[in-house]
Amino acid sequence: MAPDIVIKQFPVQSVLLVSKHVKMADVAAGMGDGFAQLMHHATATGAHVVGPPFSLYPEMPGEEFTFLVGMPVAPGAVAAGGVQLEELPAVEGAALLYTGPYTEMGPAWQRVLDWVHRSGRQPGGPMREVYLSDPGSTPPQELLTELIVPLA
Repeated sequence: MAPDIVIKQFPVQSVLLVSKHVKMADVAAGMGDGFAQLMHHATATGAHVVGPPFSLYPEMPGEEFTFLVGMPVAPGAVAAGGVQLEELPAVEGAALLYTGPYTEMGPAWQRVLDWVHRSGRQPGGPMREVYLSDPGSTPPQELLTELIVPLA
């Protein structure tokens, strides 16, 4: 195993989700819109956010693709107005802690995916990016993002 890739267990998690269909050039805007919608919904409904925001990629990003932005929430959260309430299943995943700008994550993602294929395992669900830093107050070169490939 690459020294920076670890196998971790991720528990079941209740989440609020917003689906976005974008062109690759519009990912940042779509993500910003999605997180703004989630924050507005959480505030309006009294949902209690219990962890860092994240993105799910049910398909490999291409020129145009669909992804989801989400926030883990405590029991009692509700869905409404384009915001879904779902339960992410528990998964075992290959994880890499990436430091740097969001726009330069490609090689780190490739490292994780290459490791998964070399390990004899297969991806077992939507890939995840968990955003551990606030991009509004953290310089791009210091942003921390956990890249996760669930394993089958």
